[in-house]
Order: sequence, then C-alpha cells, then structure tokens
Amino acid sequence: MKKLVLLLSAVLMVVSLSACASMGGSDSVKVKCPACGHEFSTDAADTGS
Repeated sequence: MKKLVLLLSAVLMVVSLSACASMGGSDSVKVKCPACGHEFSTDAADTGS
C-alpha cells in the first residue's frame, strides 16, 4: 500500500511539473501592450535588461 501511495504521488508530481514546461520551441515571446491592447512578438534575446 505504501508503494502505491509513493508511486501515485511521484506521478502526480511529474504531471504537475510537466504542466509548467514550455511545449513551444520558438524563441519569440508574445507581448501585449496594456495601453492599446496590441499584441506583438519579440525575440527571446531582446527580453534582457
């Protein structure tokens, strides 16, 4: 019974962590302007400060 609980908790943890992973392979990031609502894409390299 203990092994079943550990297995189910491990599967649940893997599923919840994989939901955070990015599925897209593109380097562009979509940004929405809060003032006008226009959506545009930018390169991931341009997001640095």
